[in-house]
Amino acid sequence: MLRVGLIGLGGIGRHHLMRYRQAPEAQVVAVADVRAEDLRADADLAALLEAPAEDVRWFDDYQDLVTSGAVDAVDICLPTYLHRPAAVAALEAGLHTLVEKPMALTLEDCDAMLAAAEAAGRVLMVAHCIRFWPEYQYLADLVRSGDAGRLLSLQMSRQGQRPSGASAGWMGQASRSGGAIYDLHIHDIDYCQYLLGLPQRLYAQGGMSLGAEAGYDYVLGNLDYGDDRQVSATAHWVSVGLPFAARFEARLEGAFLRFDSSQHPALTVYRAEEDPEHPALPGPDAYVNEIRYFAQRALAGEPPERSCPRSARNSVALVLAEMASIERGGLVDV
Repeated sequence: MLRVGLIGLGGIGRHHLMRYRQAPEAQVVAVADVRAEDLRADADLAALLEAPAEDVRWFDDYQDLVTSGAVDAVDICLPTYLHRPAAVAALEAGLHTLVEKPMALTLEDCDAMLAAAEAAGRVLMVAHCIRFWPEYQYLADLVRSGDAGRLLSLQMSRQGQRPSGASAGWMGQASRSGGAIYDLHIHDIDYCQYLLGLPQRLYAQGGMSLGAEAGYDYVLGNLDYGDDRQVSATAHWVSVGLPFAARFEARLEGAFLRFDSSQHPALTVYRAEEDPEHPALPGPDAYVNEIRYFAQRALAGEPPERSCPRSARNSVALVLAEMASIERGGLVDV
C-alpha cells in the first residue's frame, strides 16, 4: 500500500481525494494545506478520507509533510507556479511524486523537476488525465491498432467559463496559472503529442481579450507532422454562461469518430455500411485510472511510460512555441 500525502486541497485536490477511495494500491494518510485547521474540522471532507480521522496527519506547510516520514509519495494539487518548489522538495526527500498538469510554467522549472527525479531515483509523473480518459484512449487504441486505417484528420476543442470563486484569484493571473493556453488548451496539445508524437512545426493564432494579466484566453493551434494529416486544437475561456465541453472529431481511412462531453452517449463511431456505434467504455474514470497507474508504478519503482514526465515537459514546450507563433504571426519549428 502506497502511503500518500495530498498537497493542496482546492478544487482539483478534492477531485483527487475522492478517487483514492477507488485505488486499492494507495491511501491518503496526510494532507498539507495552508487552511489545514479549518479543513480538518470539515465533516464532509473527513468522510472522503479512507484512513481513520485520528490517523490522518495534517500540515499547514508542505515542507513539514515531505520531511515527516509519514508518506511514501505525494500528490501535488497546488497552483501551477508552485509545482516546481513542491515537487523538488518532495523528490529530494525521497518521495514518489504525482503533480497536476501543466508540469510548470517554464522549461527551466520542468527541467529542474526532471533533474530532481533522476537524482532521487523516484517516480515523477504529471497528471495529464486525458491520456487516461476512456474515450480518448479508445481513439488512441484504434489509431495504434491500424484496424480502421490511417488517421487523416483530428480536430480537438475545449471551452468553458473563466474560473470563478476561490480559484479565480491565482487562476486569473497568467503569471501564476499560465492562463487558458496552459490550463485548458494544454490538455489537447498534450494528447496530440501522446497520440502522434512531436510535430515538425506549428502555427497558432489567439489573443488576450481580458488583457495581458489574464493571458491567452482563446487559441487555435495547427500542428504540422510533415505529411497530409490535419491536426488542430482550439480552446476558449469565456465570460458568458457557456457550459464546459470537450470535443474531438477524428477521421480515419475506415472510420469517423465524434466525441462531445456535453452529450450522452458522448462518443459515436461511424463505419462504412454500419449503424453508428456507441462503444461501451466500462471502468473507473480518468482520475482513478491515472492515480492507480501512478501508484502501481511507484510501488514497482518503474518509470511512468504512459505519462512520461519528459513528454509533459515537451507539452509545455509546445505551448511556448504556440505563444511564440502568435507573437510572430508565423510558423515555428518544433
